Amino acid sequence: MKRVRFPGLSVDGGPTVENLGHHAGYYGLPHSNAAKMFYLFFESRNNKKDPVVIWLPGGPGCSSELALFYENGPFKIADDLSLEWNDFGWDKASNLLYVDQPTGTDFSYSSDEQDIRQDEDGVSTDLYDFLQEFFKEHSEYSQNDFYITGESYAGHYIPALASRIHQNNKAGQGIHINLKGFATGNGLTDPEIQYKAYADYALDTKLIQKSDYDRQQDVSCMPVSSSKLW
Repeated sequence: MKRVRFPGLSVDGGPTVENLGHHAGYYGLPHSNAAKMFYLFFESRNNKKDPVVIWLPGGPGCSSELALFYENGPFKIADDLSLEWNDFGWDKASNLLYVDQPTGTDFSYSSDEQDIRQDEDGVSTDLYDFLQEFFKEHSEYSQNDFYITGESYAGHYIPALASRIHQNNKAGQGIHINLKGFATGNGLTDPEIQYKAYADYALDTKLIQKSDYDRQQDVSCMPVSSSKLW
């Protein structure tokens, strides 16, 4: 097997890929028929006792690698397509976990179409099962504080997973996950409520004129959002 090297990552005597714990792989999901969920895990560059933070992108169906390489991951892609350390990577203060989910997103897959989730209950079940498998293999992190984070459509995933963890912890089911909080950036939670505020906000902050505001009201997408097909 050819050893992968990342030019530029070991400059100035800093940590290297070899002496940091960088993991990737699949876990099967017990409540699925054949689903395999792909993850990437980066140990903290600071301290292994730092919180475990899972980042969930939106979509639904956006790859977690987008966040890894373009947002808050340990690396950024240089102009010559090599990798450089991201000075603002969240792995400088946390043990950072990315997951391709729901099943069918990017590298996560199943040979059974029934494993493709259609609602928050199914998604939270799979994510909880994934975390159980993750902490079973990486038991040294099971006592760390745990935070759920993400953006956009993860405004659905995040509270659903937090609720599932809280309920199962309370019931004494599975490995106890030390949930401390969750955060959503620009989250999509309920378009029927959120979309109503967009035009008002844009008008109040002078991003649009009154004529633009009136036109937006005429072509409002509220009937679509009211259908709950989101």
